[in-house]
Amino acid sequence: MLPRAKRKSHLTGHMLIHKDASEITTYDCSFCSYKAKRKSDLTGHMLTHKNISEVTTYQCAICPYKAKQKVCLIRHLLVHKDVSEVTTYDCNLCSYKAKRKSNLIKHMVVHKDISEVTTFNCKLCPYKTKLKHKLTRHLLVHKDASEVTTSVRILFLQDEKEGGFTQTYAGSQKIHPS
Repeated sequence: MLPRAKRKSHLTGHMLIHKDASEITTYDCSFCSYKAKRKSDLTGHMLTHKNISEVTTYQCAICPYKAKQKVCLIRHLLVHKDVSEVTTYDCNLCSYKAKRKSNLIKHMVVHKDISEVTTFNCKLCPYKTKLKHKLTRHLLVHKDASEVTTSVRILFLQDEKEGGFTQTYAGSQKIHPS
């Protein structure tokens, strides 16, 4: 059975995702190139431009994670659940399992030939990757450990749980992810 909208306005808003941006009025961010089909999506996006101290935050009861949106906290809580407690999205080409469908979609790029995808290249060394978050993580190897905040270390530990990464940046250890 397909999910049902509780309100007609929810269905109307949902139907916008099936339309091309040229067919509807978009809501444009005044700080970056982000465009939204729904005003509520732009409102949520605008929080990304605010410092965490300027907005109401949602605190995880298990770890130091804070979110600017309740939906982000709910999504984050998956990192604390055992794989056996949640529906997983399994790659049909390898043993990768994700707790979120979006992570599986991002993962699938690893199975494409490098010539078929956009690569993210380090400007400081020959490292390149198919995944933007891996370049972001890689850039830490070029920083002194004192420059890396505790929140960054926690983020990578969370990524390891959520996305199946096997390498993290922790303490003063420098890692060169593959």
